[in-house]
Amino acid sequence: MPTITATADATKSQVRLDLDFSDIDAPYALVNRVDAATGATAQVRGHGASTTIGGVAYAPMQAGYKAVLYDTEAPLDSSVYYTASAPVVTLNANPTFADGYTDPWYASTSATTIRPTSSRSGATFMSFFTDGTIATPNLRAEDIPATPGASFTITAVVSSNVTQTVNVGVSYLDGAGGFLSTGSSSASVLAATTITFTLVAPANAAFVRPFINVTGTPAATTIISVSSVVVVSAAGSATSAGVSLASRGSSQLKDPLRPGNNVRIDFTFDPNPLCIPAEGVFWQSLDVRQQAANAATFNINNQDVPIVVSKVRSSVTSTLTLVSRTFADRDRLVALLAPGSPLLFQVPDEYGLPDAYISVGTSSEGRVLPDHRFPIRVFSLPHVTVAAPGGPMEGTVGARWQDTCNRYATWGAVNAAGLTWTQVLQGLAG
Repeated sequence: MPTITATADATKSQVRLDLDFSDIDAPYALVNRVDAATGATAQVRGHGASTTIGGVAYAPMQAGYKAVLYDTEAPLDSSVYYTASAPVVTLNANPTFADGYTDPWYASTSATTIRPTSSRSGATFMSFFTDGTIATPNLRAEDIPATPGASFTITAVVSSNVTQTVNVGVSYLDGAGGFLSTGSSSASVLAATTITFTLVAPANAAFVRPFINVTGTPAATTIISVSSVVVVSAAGSATSAGVSLASRGSSQLKDPLRPGNNVRIDFTFDPNPLCIPAEGVFWQSLDVRQQAANAATFNINNQDVPIVVSKVRSSVTSTLTLVSRTFADRDRLVALLAPGSPLLFQVPDEYGLPDAYISVGTSSEGRVLPDHRFPIRVFSLPHVTVAAPGGPMEGTVGARWQDTCNRYATWGAVNAAGLTWTQVLQGLAG
């Protein structure tokens, strides 16, 4: 059955999600985070390529095999779990046979001829016929990877110029190509007839082979036409165990689109500028939170009380002040602020500040001593609360293409490891 495994990484303030939908060969899945206390659900942001279905971005997988996502927006110190779902997926089909193509179908013997044909209305078919001497003329599609327990459904729309019994089904094969099981649905066909069949893969199944054939030995004048064939896998879902991302007493200022820029904000700060500064970015203050009115009052003739026309108040504005202790810490804040996209501000629950996406306005960097060699800097970040940014992330540290150089000294080492760019993007380069 499909699985999703959640592993919290407090050091990087992210949750790693390992998906395995290989038993249903799903090419993509949708992953959501669920708050265990409230039931609130949010889609986990993907990175790298995605497949959009009905406006929803699905994480890609290789025939259902393990994909890796990183949830960098999980709340701190809260119990959450994750759900993953794969929709019914078309794996091998030709639903229209448009443009004169019969792929991926072909005849099992040279005595059976396949050709594309069209009706007066412009519909395109895959038609096949024999020389009148072949028993059970058979068409087959290319083999599809399968695993034991997977369920596949084939649906074909078939017609004939004379009444014939047509079989539509699938065969399961082992890794050496040996047949394990076969099944089909049959129908007496003249006018267009829809035939559907479903079969679960047995133990040791490695491939599923769709087929269409005719019972008996049809005459040479018999023509069977197929207007549509669709092969789909079953939908699947999985739920992870509960997991909590520990804050370790620190806040986080994150870029949801570029998590490699994320900065931890500590509360413990030695204000004595004469000491040798330690490393880190520290919280200094968060100014008064303001919500501007979005209303207007109007005086009415012969009425002593005005009326109000109002809309929902504007979002919260405030100013966050941070202190960087070293030049490297300063540079990390500069890199975080440089793109200008919304940031995620997370504070431990005991401070009573909900997670917020903020857009930072004109930032300022101040020095605490006239001697500019002294590295401590004070950053003032005026901001307004905004909606989360859209789109996938660039990738997390350790799972991006550019991070490969931290693991492999040369490109030759990457090639020797047999890595592909998709494996790197999916965090499988370790």
